[in-house]
Order: sequence, then C-alpha cells, then structure tokens
Amino acid sequence: MIQLPEILDIPEKLIPVITNINNYNYFLIEGGRGGGKSQSIARLILWIAEQRKVRVCCGRETQATISDSVHKIFNDLITDYNLNFTVKSNKIIHNYSNSSIIFKGFKEQGRVNIKGLEGIDILWIDEAQAISKSTLDVIIPTIRKKNSIVIFTMNRLVRKDPVYSEFVSRDDCLHIKINYYDNKYCPEKLILEAQRCKERNIQDYEYIWEGNPIDTTNDFLFSSIKLDRAKNLKINEENYRKIRCMSVDLAGSGGDLCVASLIESKSTTQWSLEKQDFWSEPDTDITKGRIINLYSLWKPELLILDADGLGYSIYVSIKNVIANTIKFNGAASSNRPNALNRRADGYLTLKDYIDNEWLKISSDFTVSQLEYIKKSYKPNGQIVIQSKKDMKAEQGESPDFADSLMMGIYAINYYSYLIDEREETVILDSNFDPYG
Repeated sequence: MIQLPEILDIPEKLIPVITNINNYNYFLIEGGRGGGKSQSIARLILWIAEQRKVRVCCGRETQATISDSVHKIFNDLITDYNLNFTVKSNKIIHNYSNSSIIFKGFKEQGRVNIKGLEGIDILWIDEAQAISKSTLDVIIPTIRKKNSIVIFTMNRLVRKDPVYSEFVSRDDCLHIKINYYDNKYCPEKLILEAQRCKERNIQDYEYIWEGNPIDTTNDFLFSSIKLDRAKNLKINEENYRKIRCMSVDLAGSGGDLCVASLIESKSTTQWSLEKQDFWSEPDTDITKGRIINLYSLWKPELLILDADGLGYSIYVSIKNVIANTIKFNGAASSNRPNALNRRADGYLTLKDYIDNEWLKISSDFTVSQLEYIKKSYKPNGQIVIQSKKDMKAEQGESPDFADSLMMGIYAINYYSYLIDEREETVILDSNFDPYG
C-alpha cells in the first residue's frame, strides 16, 4: 500500500494521477459534483510545489476576477495545513522552493492571450468544459517545456466537447471519471442533495451528479438523444415512386469544404441521408464540374445550391445547365415567423424532421456537427442560428456537412411541389462536359 503525506489524502480513484505523474503529458479528470476533482488536483499541485521549483498556471476560458478561479481552494488548503506559502491576490509563492502559482483567463477581449505561459511546468484548466476549440488550439502548443503537464478537470456539458474529443483517446493522456460515490470524503449533505435531485429530476441528476453530458441545453438546437435515434432509425420502406434531393453547401472561406448531400424518400413520411461527397478545391470551374457530375450520377428530382456570397455566380452557371436548380440564401426572409432568416428556418425544419423521426442520418460525422449547432433569441423572440464563422472559431471546423443536410431538408419541405410540375429533369445541354 502506498504511504502518502496527509495533504495527498485524496479519493482512491485519483491515486493514479499521483503515481503516473511522470508517465503522461495530459490528465483528463471528469465527473459530476462532489467527486473531489478540484480539491485533489489543488492538493497535488501544492505538494509538488513544496518538493521542487515549478511554475504553475491555473487557467479558465475567461476570468473576470480572482474569485472566478481556484485561488480560494489553494488558500484554504494552505491555511488548513499551515503550509509555507505566501498568498497574494493574484499569485501564490512557496517561501523555500520559490515555486509560483498564477491564475489566468485565456480569452480577453475576444482574443486568446498566452502571455505568461512560457516556461510553465503545470497547466491546470479547471471548468475545462468551457474551453473552446480555438482557445485549445492556441494554448496547448504553448505548453512545450520538457516534462511539462496539462491537467483538465471538468463536468462535460455536451458529447462533442473540444477537450474531451481531443484527449480522451490519446495514449499520452490519463483519463479518469469520478463521481460523488467514488469519493469517501464527499460530505453527507452533498450525498443527500444528490439523492433528492435524482428523485426530482433524473436528467438534472445525470448531468450534475453523474457527470454525463446533458441531453440538450438552452444554447444547443438539437437533442443528442434524438440525434442518436436518427442514426439508428428503423425505416419501413414503401413501394412507391422515390424522390431524391441533392443539396450543395459551398465553401465560404479558407479551410471550409464544399459538401454535397443526397436525401431520398423511403416512405410517404420518412427520408434518409443516402450519400455525402465533399471537396476543398477553390477553383470554381472544378466545383461546377463536381456538382454537375454528381447530379448526373445521383439523378435527383431537386437540386438546391448555396447562393450566398461567391456561391451566387456558381448557382447562376449551374442554373443555366440544370433546369431544376433552386438557390438557398441563408440571410433571406424566413417562412416561419419565429425564425430570423432562411438559415434559421432551415435548421428549425431539420429539427422537426429529426424530432418527429422523419429522417435517418447514418453519417456519424454529420451528427457530430449537428450536436454543436447553437441557437439564440432576438428581443422579439425570433430564433437565430450561430454563424458558421463563430462555430468554426469555437469548434475548429465549419459545419459544412450539417449545413448541406439542412439545405436539402429545406428544399424537401418547401419545394417538393415543383417535382410534379416537371416531366423529367435533364441537363439542358446533353453535350456539356462537366470538366470542360
């Protein structure tokens, strides 16, 4: 049995963090309230800071005041154990080893600030579920001192959490999940509170006390449970004329993708996302050729194209070649009074199809993008969908696959009547070579 100093008297489930402190570069400690995550990591850091000189940074996405940080946890432990630290308002220093602990908010005035992170030995990010992908991409490469480590403590809010997605499966990361019932030091008062919460609201209990990602929040548009159902939806196909819709979301900026989706009817009420193809070629002529080639292969009755920005010229060119082409302008007016614009209308329509089990989505990647689609409300109550630019800044990727699917469902919902008005959709110029 390992003999540890009194300050390292932490839940047994977290002992591997101590015994493996030199074996991993990253430590991901997650779980619900009462698991002792923050208390245990603070104890470990103080103990290390007594043994040798280290520079420690305790950071969060944003930190308006020192009270937003873990400063108080350190201060209380130093007082309780009479440790030889000097506690200042924004820094803690050990009087013999000269170790220092600083506290930092990474994002200031919309930008990630890495000042002060050079030469850090230990970076502890508490409340790591608030860290955005853009912040993560800047911070992690900065911690490059030999033998430096990064510790995350968190209660994951959504399944596609940037920190969790990046580190949970890495072989240089130790991942531990701990909850209140794993912590022998959890106060009886908290245990009773957890039991009351379980009786009152099982969904709240699952997130707050079990540390499981919440099904949905006020910020996110889609329920993860309903997205799971959409992936595994059982469809009873009917023997009738199939309808196919092809939708293309065009790259809006560098790093974005052009994504084409094919959606096919399976019954009078159910549809299936059958195929998706993507490319990143910036040449508009090549993009036109890809669209026309896919159209000839997939043979859809409806084709809807992203006509925002640079996409408009591509739409005009395709419209001259393929008769049944519909344009999609995300900023245009909505058919729904509760949606600010057509993009919000499209996503609310897609939500209807998913919630009512009218759509099967077999693509895990597309479902993962749908998980982080966020909504907000204007003062008049209209729903706004977070912009692709802001999503890319937060998640590190543009929701191109999700947008392509959304456009297809929008076309199916609002333009299906056009199918019966057309005898047969054809490429107007049969001699047209899509690759020129």
